Amino acid sequence: MEHVGTIRFTASLLRHGSWGSHELGQHPSRMDLYLADDRRRGCIEWDIPDLDTTEEIGLWFDDAGALTDYDGIMSLPAQAATIIRAYGLIVPKEML
Repeated sequence: MEHVGTIRFTASLLRHGSWGSHELGQHPSRMDLYLADDRRRGCIEWDIPDLDTTEEIGLWFDDAGALTDYDGIMSLPAQAATIIRAYGLIVPKEML
């Protein structure tokens, strides 16, 4: 997969699990978007240095470039949608 872009931001973060969730506070983050040559799949590496954490978000797109599925996290962050859209792909409202 090819690295196509990066977004940096600070956001309030939550940790989710079967036990529920709790707030982690505001932390700077970086998301790097990678796409396959056919743009049918990709991933986002979400680095949160303050928490010594990197999350990988798997992405799948249809032939029109619309996001059809993701995995690795409970819900798709708005910042992930922003970087996906910045590269001409579609994030349907129901994915947010």
